[in-house]
Amino acid sequence: METSRERVISITLNEADWQAFISLHPQPVNWLRERIQESIVDRNAVISSVPAAAVAASTTSATTR
Repeated sequence: METSRERVISITLNEADWQAFISLHPQPVNWLRERIQESIVDRNAVISSVPAAAVAASTTSATTR
């Protein structure tokens, strides 16, 4: 059984924000995809450098708030 799925993210921007954004990033989909990939790599780097007990403690405290 195939468990892989593609996901879609949608946000609403007013015209001025959209124009400002695409003036900075002419290929907005590529830019967003790159930022997502960077955040995944950064998160994995942080998690791999933190002792497992610290990760478990932070997860437990976050879920009990």
